[in-house]
Amino acid sequence: MGAFFEDKSFIVTGASSGIGRAVAAMLAGRGAKVVSMARTVEKLEALKNQAGPNIIVFQGDVTREDDCKAAINLSVSTNGKLDGIVHNAGISMRALAEESDIQVYRDIMEVNFFSMLYFIKHGLTHVIRTKGHIAAVSSMMGRYSTQERSGYNASKHALQGYLNSLRLEIMERGVHVMVISPGFVQTDGSLNALTADGSPYGKMDDALVAGLTPEQTAGIILDGIKYRKRDVFPAGFKEKFGLFLSKWAPSTLDRMLIKSRVK
Repeated sequence: MGAFFEDKSFIVTGASSGIGRAVAAMLAGRGAKVVSMARTVEKLEALKNQAGPNIIVFQGDVTREDDCKAAINLSVSTNGKLDGIVHNAGISMRALAEESDIQVYRDIMEVNFFSMLYFIKHGLTHVIRTKGHIAAVSSMMGRYSTQERSGYNASKHALQGYLNSLRLEIMERGVHVMVISPGFVQTDGSLNALTADGSPYGKMDDALVAGLTPEQTAGIILDGIKYRKRDVFPAGFKEKFGLFLSKWAPSTLDRMLIKSRVK
C-alpha cells in the first residue's frame, strides 16, 4: 500500500492530535509529503520529530481563509503539486439547543463547514490537475443526530450535503471525493466541545474512551483514499446499527437514543 502514496503531496488539517495526527503520520510513513496544519505549533513539531522529514509544519487556523490559502500555496510551492486534502479539523458541542448561544452555532459552523469551502475555493484547481483526492471528516452525526449536539450535527449534515454535491460536479474530471463518517474514536473531542455559553466542556466521554483508536481510523481513511471510496465508516457496531435504523426505523432509533443519553 505504501507505494501508492510515495511522493504524493497532501494537506492534513487538525493534525496536532487525534485522527488528523494519525493520518498525517501514516501518510508520511508511506512516503507522502504532508503539510500538517493546526494552531498549536509545538504539537506539530512533536509530530514532525516522530514521523520524520516528510512532515511539513504549518501553523494556521482553518477559520481564516488566508491561512487555508497559505497552506495550499505551501504544499504546491514545496512539492510542486497537490494530490489531496484530508480535512479533519473540527469542534463538537455538548449543550441543549434551547440553552445555547447563537454564537456557539456560528463558531461551530466556521470550523466544521466554512473552512472546507476555503480549501475548495483555493485548492480545487490543483487537485483537478493531479486527479487527486478531497477527503473530509464528517461524523455519524452527519448521517443521524443525537441530543446535546444540535450545532455539531447541523455542521456535519451541511458538510455531508456540500461534498455530495461537489462530487457530482467534479467526478468527470477525475477527482475523488470521500466523506469520512467516524463513530466514537479515542480523541479529545469532548474535552474541547463547546457548551451553551461557548466554554469548553472539559470532560472525556466514556464512549470516546471505548472507541476506535486514531490509528485504526487513519488506516481506514488511507485505504479509502487508495481505493477511491465514496464513503468510509470507521465505527463500532452500535454506531453502524444506528445508521441502519436511521434509514429503516428512525422512530425506533429516536426511542433508543432518548433512553441511552449518549455520552
